[in-house]
Amino acid sequence: MGPIAERLAILLDVFSPWERISLTYRQFAAEIGEPVTEAAVKKWPQRKKFPADAARLIVTKARDRGLMGVTLEWVLWGEGARPQKAPNTTPNRPAVRRSAPPEEPAGHDVRQEPAPQEAAQGRFAERIAKALEADLSHNEFGQWSSVEVQHTVIWALKDLARRLWVLRFDMGKTFELTDDWAARIGLPVRPADGSSDEGDSAP
Repeated sequence: MGPIAERLAILLDVFSPWERISLTYRQFAAEIGEPVTEAAVKKWPQRKKFPADAARLIVTKARDRGLMGVTLEWVLWGEGARPQKAPNTTPNRPAVRRSAPPEEPAGHDVRQEPAPQEAAQGRFAERIAKALEADLSHNEFGQWSSVEVQHTVIWALKDLARRLWVLRFDMGKTFELTDDWAARIGLPVRPADGSSDEGDSAP
C-alpha cells in the first residue's frame, strides 16, 4: 500500500452518507464523476500521491457536500486537519438556486477596479519576491560559489513551484529559471514538452 492509502480510506468514509459504512471504489468514482473511474480509484492506494486533476475534483465535490477539512493540501500531502463528515450528509443534495447578481450601471466596467482581496494577493506576491531577493542577495561568505548551495536553492524553488502549480498558480517563469540554472551546473532538466508536474494530471 502506498502513502495515500490511509487518506483514500478517510475520503471513502467522509464521503459516505452512512455511519460506519464507507463508500466502495465504484461509489466514490461515481461521486467524484468523470474522468475519474473505478479502475483509477483502485490504483490510487499504490501511488505516491493523488493525481492533481483528481485531487481538485475531490476538493470541489467535498465543498459542494459541505465536508470540512478536504483541502488540496490535505488530499495531496496529508497536511492540515483530518477531514470530517458534514452533519446530515446525503448522497445527492438538490442544487440550490441562486438569484442573479444585480446589474451594473451602464458604462461601468468592473474590470477597472480589482477587488480588495485580489489587490491584497497581488501585493503579497510582490512582498514574497522582495523578501527572496533580499535574502538570496546576501553573499557575505561567498555562498553562491558553492555548488551545494546552488543545488539546494534550485531544488527548493522547484519544490515550491510544483506545489503552487498543483494549486493552479502558473509557475512557468519559475520553472524556466530553475531549468536554465540547473542546465548550467549539470543538474537534470525536464524535457521541453514535459509538464510542470509530470504524471499528476492523469486520473
